[in-house]
Amino acid sequence: MKRFAKLAVASAIAIVGVFGFAGCKDSDTLTNTPNAGITAGVSESVGKYSSVAYFETERPDDVKIAFETDKIQKVSFKYRVLDSKEYKFKNDTLTIKQSVFENESSGDKRIRVFVDNKYVEITVRVVTKVIYTTEDFNSIRTNLNGVYVLGADIDFGNEEFNPIGKPLSANESTGVFEGVFDGMGYSVKNVTINAYDRDEGEDEYGQGPVLGGEQGNGRNYNNGIFMSTSGNAQIINTNFVNIKVDTQGMGGAVAGFNGGLIKNCRVSCTLSSRGWFEKAGGICGVNGSVDTNGRIENCVVTYTAASGYTPRGIADWNNGIIRNCYAAPVNNYVFHIGYDSETGKVPDNFDYDDFVNELLSNGGSLDVCFGYPTLVALPGSMNDGTFYKGGDIINSEIVVKEFLLNPANFPKEDGWDTDVWNFTYGAYPSLKIQSR
Repeated sequence: MKRFAKLAVASAIAIVGVFGFAGCKDSDTLTNTPNAGITAGVSESVGKYSSVAYFETERPDDVKIAFETDKIQKVSFKYRVLDSKEYKFKNDTLTIKQSVFENESSGDKRIRVFVDNKYVEITVRVVTKVIYTTEDFNSIRTNLNGVYVLGADIDFGNEEFNPIGKPLSANESTGVFEGVFDGMGYSVKNVTINAYDRDEGEDEYGQGPVLGGEQGNGRNYNNGIFMSTSGNAQIINTNFVNIKVDTQGMGGAVAGFNGGLIKNCRVSCTLSSRGWFEKAGGICGVNGSVDTNGRIENCVVTYTAASGYTPRGIADWNNGIIRNCYAAPVNNYVFHIGYDSETGKVPDNFDYDDFVNELLSNGGSLDVCFGYPTLVALPGSMNDGTFYKGGDIINSEIVVKEFLLNPANFPKEDGWDTDVWNFTYGAYPSLKIQSR
């Protein structure tokens, strides 16, 4: 799974051409454009969405790949030449039987297609499911360990949405997402997340019999597209657009609590809170813990605070690592220690660690922070009622919106990949659709 995710982040366009045979010249190629016309998918209807060949373990089907040639000599997989019954070639379409991949684990698999004693490698990505509809998206709830990719934008039409992993009745237990979710540059949009469970007996704080008896435990619930993520989880290459989160416990557009990796995500969201001690951030409420080193990398957030409580920019509390991330309030108001309104950023001499140490100098108390300056995230974690610095914030800032409109602020040397991102002067950064 780790190898698959690394490949997906580095280059989600997973068709790779490699030619070679002893004695062949560099100019000896299958055609002048060997990958021309390659579209792929588990069926013809799927193929129109994607230039990546997918095999879905939840919906297994033969893999069909458009291939332009007069004839194919042989096809191999894992150095084994496939039997003639395992594939067929007709009308410029190579069909590989599902039996070839049905016992494979998730990840990128390569087949070799031989023509005129040369070969081309084509990647077939084995995933749990390619998501094309809201119904597909909600099916993630039934398998929190799966590998999922978006094959189209998913629009929830502002209908109320329960976080992935949140119990929907008293008979269900809380679930943590431990899989891989690769948006491939597509969007999950127009989502409304309400902290309340609607079961009878629940009070205005989300507490009630269904959440743990007379006292309830509603304030411990996390709210986001994903309720919580584990150390193995990866959420990458995704636009989260117009996400409205009414926070109860920990809340963010992507996850209430993040223990895994959230990378290459563009978020626009509206956040509101039900109490002074709730934790709300654009990406997540809390990033990392003493047990999981949550990571948020190369993410851009624009957010609105819908109540008097001011959410943090990226996360409310950080115990993990936040690297190369920028957040801008939609109303362009930034209250940040040391913030420079002319440059639209915190000065280079602002030392986050010094700021943290000053906050924590009085026996671990953070009372001085209840004025809620807007930060990338507050430091620390709760341990026996005290707070402490438990994570790092690297090259990440709260900025005014204009900062996001200048490509010069997203240098390649800081890890901003132009194969993944579009940077255009005067426009917000956007993700490229990786499967086209």
